[in-house]
Amino acid sequence: MNHAISAVTTLEGQKISYQIVQSKRARRMRITVSSRGVTVTLPYGLKIVEAERMIQQNSSWILEQLKRVSKSATANSVLPVDVVLLRGKPYKIEIIEEIQRASRIHISEGREKLLARVPAGSKQSPRSLVEPWLKQQARKEIEAIVNQQAVRMNLRVNSISIRDQRTRWGSCSSKGNLSFNWRLVMAPPAVLEYVVIHELAHMRQPNHSPAFWNVVAQYAPNYKILRQWLRKNAAALRPGE
Repeated sequence: MNHAISAVTTLEGQKISYQIVQSKRARRMRITVSSRGVTVTLPYGLKIVEAERMIQQNSSWILEQLKRVSKSATANSVLPVDVVLLRGKPYKIEIIEEIQRASRIHISEGREKLLARVPAGSKQSPRSLVEPWLKQQARKEIEAIVNQQAVRMNLRVNSISIRDQRTRWGSCSSKGNLSFNWRLVMAPPAVLEYVVIHELAHMRQPNHSPAFWNVVAQYAPNYKILRQWLRKNAAALRPGE
């Protein structure tokens, strides 16, 4: 099993977080930049400090790739009616009508595809068919990230609710009640994680003061890039509206 280590560095004055993955299969070091962030893969036997050296040597390329990812074409294109985003990637919705399943709808996730088994004669649109399943996924994934980050930030959450807010992605009450938009499951995991950290940070700083952003930066050094992605791709998370 590959072993991953989280690290933070500074490239041209900008804090960047990245993952170091030690792999038995890797023959040489490599850097990948995607919507999930920056990853350095090291062959077993190489010291961890080699990852930082490689990051610094390729700083300009990494920053350029991060900009490219933030301007992903996903946001600027109109998704087909049978396509929906899931964790930042487009998934085609494939519908199979079955007489045997009566009124039950069953959704399963495949490789870049959501398979929807529906009753014969169903008139619902592809997106409306998978929306309940997407909400279930959102609850599971958001709750898992909240619990993980709350431990990391040494915070105690009172409750977590999943909604479909029109104007916000998340909120935090003075009592530690957190609320998140289910559509965040459509965004890349790093973006969802940023929103969670953002709301948890409000438990320490209830405003958007410099002190608040310092807390966010401590746990999500790339927050400016992730925040920009969310702003530019907001329409893609509400297809057809």
